[in-house]
Amino acid sequence: MSRNAAKNSMSSERGKPADSAKLNSLLNWQSVTRFVETVMRFEVGVACVDLDSVLLHHNPEDGISRLGHPLPLGRDLTHLLRRHGFKVVVLTSRPADQHRLIYDFLLRHDFAVDDVTNVKPPADAYFDDKGFRIPKNWL
Repeated sequence: MSRNAAKNSMSSERGKPADSAKLNSLLNWQSVTRFVETVMRFEVGVACVDLDSVLLHHNPEDGISRLGHPLPLGRDLTHLLRRHGFKVVVLTSRPADQHRLIYDFLLRHDFAVDDVTNVKPPADAYFDDKGFRIPKNWL
């Protein structure tokens, strides 16, 4: 077996988790799309989206000094929300003196955003990689 054939064989075995991750990502995207189009109530007219790991790739080792590369599904999410009439507010824990830089970076990379803040605004929905769904008025 040639080195390339062996490498391809190994990568195809390893490819299963990657394929599974891609499938999960696709299913999650379909779920998000369905949620925005049919379930999300429109009370405030605002959707709040987390910056790191939702809109931009985040490597915790980089800290808060570096903006990661744009995530295509994050960009698509901002456009989906805007198409459905929402103001898109980006929520980040980064300091306020970086918000203008972040906002300009997102616009240059074709994200449909209206504001960047580190104060949680009232919103119809929050899109966050670390969120845990708690039902309203849980007992």
